[in-house]
Amino acid sequence: ALCQVMEALLAVLILACSSVSGSSTGGYTGLPSLGGIYYYHFGGAYSGFNGADGEKAQQLDQRFYLQKLPIARAAMAVGGCLLVFSCLLILLGVLRLPWHFPAWLLIECILDIIIVIGMVPALYYFFHFLLGVYNSSVCKEREQLYQSKGYQGFRCSLHGAEIATGFSGCITIMAYLLSAGLALKGYRTVHKLKQKPVQ
Repeated sequence: ALCQVMEALLAVLILACSSVSGSSTGGYTGLPSLGGIYYYHFGGAYSGFNGADGEKAQQLDQRFYLQKLPIARAAMAVGGCLLVFSCLLILLGVLRLPWHFPAWLLIECILDIIIVIGMVPALYYFFHFLLGVYNSSVCKEREQLYQSKGYQGFRCSLHGAEIATGFSGCITIMAYLLSAGLALKGYRTVHKLKQKPVQ
């Protein structure tokens, strides 16, 4: 049960961290279009853009956001599915299904192994896709544009939330491996207890 709770918490962490990449709709908006008020990012307003530079920044922001959006949505979907699965396992444990139907523990073990096998290529694809986006011409051009105005928070490299998503995925793999082992051990224990005569 503790392992399943940890899996649920890790799924929440994956969901939250991966949503950071897909949380902003992108798109630069100049100060004049907002009546002198603009959202603050990395500690300061974007006051250095106007005219053609502002339009270019807006286009690059939107294109960069659209490039990252598919992998962000996929990671959020994986996190959501893992959260639902782990919550379902916790609920079935509370209802004592493994005791009444011990074969469920074998099914759970198989499902845990399938998740582990699926998570390994998923993590590889997650980082491969993101590195492709950061190495794209759109990202490089965007980085140069913002650096020319003195903004340093737009480097073409993985940011903390994306690294945290990958790290959480690695811990999730270990948690599901442990869960698979515990499910198998639980099946053997329940099977032996059910074979004993009732005192």
